[in-house]
Amino acid sequence: MTSPRVTKRCDACGRFRVYETDDRFCLLCGTDGLRDHCGCGRSFDYAMADDGDLFCPRCGQVVRGRKTEFEA
Repeated sequence: MTSPRVTKRCDACGRFRVYETDDRFCLLCGTDGLRDHCGCGRSFDYAMADDGDLFCPRCGQVVRGRKTEFEA
């Protein structure tokens, strides 16, 4: 039986990938900064289907893309 899978984002490289629930290290850069949800608590399940800039649909935080262009 396989472990449940969840979309996680690496805090170091910013990439989204599907991981098993217990995975802690990024597949691409090797750091242990994986998170499975935004700061507001929204899961990253929406992030795998789109390319380009992404914003959290709950709080509007930039999760991928041109963050510096939108900061005040």
